[in-house]
Amino acid sequence: MIPAQVELPDRSLRGLPVIAAASVAAILPAFFLGSLSVEIRSELGYGEAAAGLVFASFFAASAVGSSRVGGWVDRVGPKIGLSTALLGACLVNLAIALGARHLAALIALSAIAGICNATAQLGANVYIARNLPIRRQGIGFAVKQSAIPGAALIAGILLPSVALTLGWRWVFAIGSALGVAALIAVRVRVQSDLQSAHNREHLVHRDTLRGPRGALVMLAVAAAFATAAAITLGGFFVESTINSGVSPATAGYALALGSLISILVRLLVGGYADRQTGNLLGVVAIMILLGSCTSLIFVAQTPTAHFIGLPLAFGAGWAWPGLFNLSVIRASPGFPGRATGITQTGVYIGGAVGPVLFGFTAEHWSYSAAWVLAAVLGVCAAGAVTLGQRLLVGSGSRTGNDLEAVDRTHEVGT
Repeated sequence: MIPAQVELPDRSLRGLPVIAAASVAAILPAFFLGSLSVEIRSELGYGEAAAGLVFASFFAASAVGSSRVGGWVDRVGPKIGLSTALLGACLVNLAIALGARHLAALIALSAIAGICNATAQLGANVYIARNLPIRRQGIGFAVKQSAIPGAALIAGILLPSVALTLGWRWVFAIGSALGVAALIAVRVRVQSDLQSAHNREHLVHRDTLRGPRGALVMLAVAAAFATAAAITLGGFFVESTINSGVSPATAGYALALGSLISILVRLLVGGYADRQTGNLLGVVAIMILLGSCTSLIFVAQTPTAHFIGLPLAFGAGWAWPGLFNLSVIRASPGFPGRATGITQTGVYIGGAVGPVLFGFTAEHWSYSAAWVLAAVLGVCAAGAVTLGQRLLVGSGSRTGNDLEAVDRTHEVGT
């Protein structure tokens, strides 16, 4: 028994690259639709506001699905949840590549992709919560949450290398192939839950009685504001940069650079989180505030302003989700799917509303006005995170002894 206990965490950590790849594949359609917006709009004939609607439908469907899918993923486990989501994402990418000829079809396919994404992200959350030791979950969520800038990185690279040479539909065909590869990896490499059914039922029952639902709802509100502000980087940074006078190819590479910065910061912050106890929502609030203030640099609408603001906007304003999810899991480790389903609903509502507001503001006023709006949303998010943290403290949500007890369930497994 002792060797098995020693090897268990290492085995679960080896599954992280597959979980990250699955998360990337599931969210790729959203960032393809955002970064390729200029090319898609040119062919299908719609404006910035409609582009925001296409992007928003993905996150609106994710919001609807998240709160309903969380409990299901808790029951069936991450392997089935991820497999189902990836199969759907592959089919959606293929349908867009081959058959999306009208705006209505694109919106519908984007919504289906959003439901698949919600399922995949919750499956990844449940995998990390159940299979990684408490003291490794910080880096676990950092790797998993790097999927979003990772998807933006792929989209930024494929824009100049594929979309501008072969056409934007080929990008979605490549996305479908990547989804198939991720699906195969999940089926082969992701292990069944390491916690026993008895331990899961015990933790769910205990946390249902003690769960800080009010705090989770407030954090969902915070996540909505924060995501509405941050999602503009993935969905509109390229268009804003092009609008400032930069070529599409250079704008795509700038998005790729910003995504790399965000990934690096997420990993560094995740390593820091593993050396801390309790929730780290205060750090989350500071990161959101810094990123939001940096958005004001883009108001200048010059190439220089975009390149100066890029590192901090992506490094702070787009690197907080890993710490955020870790704090939610630490507050409710017994039902990770249900808890993050609540907060992820806020993420997706923000992802749905943010692009519409940003696109409408950019089309009817200017990109400068849209970046001011993003900054205001970020300030509201930082305040809501702070309030959510106080509610967590007031609810007495997880002590150090609680975390150690949950950590031992990872070691025992049965």
